[in-house]
Amino acid sequence: MSRTFKRQSPQILTGIAFASALTCSTVFAAEPQSLERVEIIGSHIKRIDAEGASPVAVFRREDISKSGVATVRQLVEQLAASTGSLSDLGGGNSFAGGASSVSLRSLGKQSTLVLMNFRRVASYPLADYNQTFTNIDSLPLEAIERVEVLKSGGSSVYGSDAVAGVINIVTRRDFQGLIAKVNREASLLNSQFNDKSLTLTGGYGDLTRDRFNVLANVDLYKRNSVMWSEVLDDSNPAYAAFSTGFGTPSTYAYPGNVMSKGSNGKNALKPLAGCADANLIGGLCQYNRYERFEATPKADRVTALVSGKLLINEDLQAYSELLFSRTKTGYESAYNAYGSALGTTVWGDPITNGLKSFTNRGLPAEHPLNNTGVEADFRYRFVDSDAHKRVKTDQYRVLAGVKGVWGNFDWDTAVGAMGGKTKADQRGSFSEKGFKEVIGDYTKAQLDADFFNKSNGYKIGQSNSADVLAKLFPIFGYEAEIKQFFLDGKLTGEYGSLPAGAINVATGFEVRREEVQITPTGGLERGDIVGYGSVRSNASRNYGAVFVEGNLPIVKNLELQTAGRVDKFPGFGAHFSPKLALRFQPSKELLFRGTLETGFRAPNLTENAPSTKFAFSNGISDPKRCNQASAYAKDLKAQAAALPAGNPDKQLLTAQADNVLDECSRGVASIVSYNPSLKPETSRTGTLGLAFSPVKDLSATIDYWRIERKDEIGLKSVNDLLNIEDTLDAGVIGRSDLAADQFFDAAARAKYGVTAGRLQSVTSTFENLFRTKTSGWDVTVKGQLATEVGRFGADLDLTYTTDLYYWSAARKGYGDNMAGRYGTPRWKSKLTLSHSMGPVAQALTFHYQTSTTLNGDFNAPAWTQEDCAKTKNLSAEQCRYGAYSRLDYNVSYSPIKALKLSANVRNLLGTRAPVDYRGFGVGGVIPPDREDVQGRMLRLGAEYTFW
Repeated sequence: MSRTFKRQSPQILTGIAFASALTCSTVFAAEPQSLERVEIIGSHIKRIDAEGASPVAVFRREDISKSGVATVRQLVEQLAASTGSLSDLGGGNSFAGGASSVSLRSLGKQSTLVLMNFRRVASYPLADYNQTFTNIDSLPLEAIERVEVLKSGGSSVYGSDAVAGVINIVTRRDFQGLIAKVNREASLLNSQFNDKSLTLTGGYGDLTRDRFNVLANVDLYKRNSVMWSEVLDDSNPAYAAFSTGFGTPSTYAYPGNVMSKGSNGKNALKPLAGCADANLIGGLCQYNRYERFEATPKADRVTALVSGKLLINEDLQAYSELLFSRTKTGYESAYNAYGSALGTTVWGDPITNGLKSFTNRGLPAEHPLNNTGVEADFRYRFVDSDAHKRVKTDQYRVLAGVKGVWGNFDWDTAVGAMGGKTKADQRGSFSEKGFKEVIGDYTKAQLDADFFNKSNGYKIGQSNSADVLAKLFPIFGYEAEIKQFFLDGKLTGEYGSLPAGAINVATGFEVRREEVQITPTGGLERGDIVGYGSVRSNASRNYGAVFVEGNLPIVKNLELQTAGRVDKFPGFGAHFSPKLALRFQPSKELLFRGTLETGFRAPNLTENAPSTKFAFSNGISDPKRCNQASAYAKDLKAQAAALPAGNPDKQLLTAQADNVLDECSRGVASIVSYNPSLKPETSRTGTLGLAFSPVKDLSATIDYWRIERKDEIGLKSVNDLLNIEDTLDAGVIGRSDLAADQFFDAAARAKYGVTAGRLQSVTSTFENLFRTKTSGWDVTVKGQLATEVGRFGADLDLTYTTDLYYWSAARKGYGDNMAGRYGTPRWKSKLTLSHSMGPVAQALTFHYQTSTTLNGDFNAPAWTQEDCAKTKNLSAEQCRYGAYSRLDYNVSYSPIKALKLSANVRNLLGTRAPVDYRGFGVGGVIPPDREDVQGRMLRLGAEYTFW
């Protein structure tokens, strides 16, 4: 083992520690006596061999550069084992907007642990409902030396959350110099899509000569906002063919349309005075809603990292680290539409734990804009609502430690603090109280005469005062803070021996304190914001862990690895996570390996601490109304098709059909309470694989993996509950009064067989309910070939998911195999072919994933082949999400030693993304994939080394 802190040259450290895994040079043939032991993710024990018993993928700075990514999120998304997770791009409607997460193996963002330099990073201050996670947008890309991905569980080493795997970001070590780097990316199809970054990285001090080293990195990133109105013309024509509403303006307009009595005595929807001529379409006032549908939100980020090391003597070193990030994300939102045809919105009341409802009403008979003598349909757009969401988050991690040598052991201990604050402000939705004050009481059977006509209230189509608008559209949101304090230590080294060699061990401890506070603001805390749920938490806890590891050489070339960790959280007993692994290397070219281990995830403070959550479940298909709605909508569209183009009823019938189809994709209010009796989620993971290097500069790994997770914390799904609705207690499923149905009148209810009112709410509590099991294969191939015309390289990262099963409470067993179904492609891969010669380096990267069906599990009747043909008029081929493929090209050129110029073309061939009918939705209006309108993306960069 290493007995001193004497500095090795960067070339030696890189070539020795990782040459076999990273450059594919004779993977198993290194000479032990010349090597430095290093720590690699998956074990605290330092080792010589890059390939251990656990499957680990390592990506160097060179690999990151060839990928052409600008953020850590983009880097992680390219991993073959990475599956869809939260992104700041689509976080406008999330509880945790302004952040991005990572998920491996389709097990969710809470089951993948993210480390930086082998230690945890603080969770994002805002929980995504009940899910806590690391915001990878807060991590510095240009400070990264390498990224290590443990593709099996790691709870026996790292504790809670390491169920699907661990991602460890290792920052630059012993760096000396000053480097500036600038990048700008823009779409060649729609230049509105663009971002830019500026990075400065400096290091000073030779640890051997000067006895210290300091590293500083500052990373600035900026992305602008793009609205769909700017790029909609380049979307896939298939969406317009599928939805009659796609690309069309809305009759919920400004200054609006109102039902009026014509000279013939008949009522018809008519535009109000003041509608711009350009917006008078088809005899109605129309509004281009795509002006407020955002394709990409604005983002501004700054990340700073400062770290230092001080060599006190040959056996003692002090170190410190400060990481700070500030992320700002701005989401522009659609202006509120209003009209009696929009029906009733239901949400939860955090004061009473009951339900609230808001009903869109028309104009009263006495209103000066209403000449019908009865309450009249009114369609309006609040373009003065200043609809937006702004999220600002500061996050940090600061630590100080010492490490040294004691006899045959290396030791390391550190103390630190980490955390963050988030302020999320939002505007554009009604205040229930404010609406009643400046517009009127919508709950009355007969509206007051001054509804929408109060003397000091809101004026339709006119300029309204800031005071009125502040009452009607208050600023609301969240203030959140998370803090963690920690002390850890570990001891690693040789302890005894067996005939086949020395026994290496590691042991250590962690103690932590965690504090979480999430506070809704601006009326959200009392349920005043129409249609909005909320999350509140104010809790803390202390917890700790001890762990031990051992590497035992059983016989020559056969190594047994053992690990065990005991974690103690309040609320349940100590949890033990063991691991057994074997590593057998019969020759320098071939290695066999396998692991068996358990994992766990402790309930977080938003799940088992006092709190109540109010939210929505979206896209719910109501089995008691969807089929009936589909038939009704089909008839309405047929009636519309029979009318001439200029008939205003044509668009009204089409809009009515789209509204009725909401029964097949409902938003449902959800009221959820905490559960102090929750147990931890537990898992069992097994891997079996081999690594081989048949010739020099060529290596490959093949690993089978299987994960079974049980006692998952969650809620009974709305689909499950709806399928057994008739057996549930009263109040679990909330429906509106059938007699007051605004979508099916009495005649339609009789004709189409509607027997249940509109779905409104579901009430439940967190429970240890579910299980997930998944398995598959990981394949990597790395190769290099040096020739007279340069060095050629190939790098393959592939994951094949054999099966993925989710537990169903209703079935009391697993559902269908979701591998190959919507959202879970069986095959995902990235193949990079590279070439370098002299000052020029280039790479082609091919991304590929297989097609999937559009249907979900057994309990979701929508989007099956039968449903596609029967209700959506889609062919069998259209009822799939097609295979995804993309070719990227990266080139760099160094005209002088200090300067490096680079260009990266994302989607070199301009390939369209597959049509996603399910993501688009029935009656959809917004394309589900911005990549389709981005086309080719060109990133240009320049890097200058000052010294």
